[in-house]
Amino acid sequence: MSFSQGFDPLFFGFNRGYGTWFQGEVAANYAGPFNSDTDVHHAGVTLAPSPTVELGALYFDFDNAGDGFLNGNEVDLYAQWVVNDHLVLSPLVGFYTPDKSAAQGGTQIGDDDTNIYSQVIAIVNF
Repeated sequence: MSFSQGFDPLFFGFNRGYGTWFQGEVAANYAGPFNSDTDVHHAGVTLAPSPTVELGALYFDFDNAGDGFLNGNEVDLYAQWVVNDHLVLSPLVGFYTPDKSAAQGGTQIGDDDTNIYSQVIAIVNF
């Protein structure tokens, strides 16, 4: 996926699940801006051990075309559990590694070590 040089809001959102239009949980939420002048290479795998459980792993390679200061990689591991007709729970852990720290022109303050992020999303349908 490639984002144009200007701000590109059409390719953002959690519309169809992890790794579809929302490119990287850590990068998209905290490390960006990755919705302009960036190529995103993405690979993912999912496993459905039961009709109500899905497990997945996602890999993202961010290549900021401008100056390369926002380049980085991310790996996300997640599960989705359909508890019932009205509730879906989805824990996720993400590992984002920027190529450069803020001192080197990137966005991550302190260093360019791996950033570990976790979340639990509850989706309530009614």
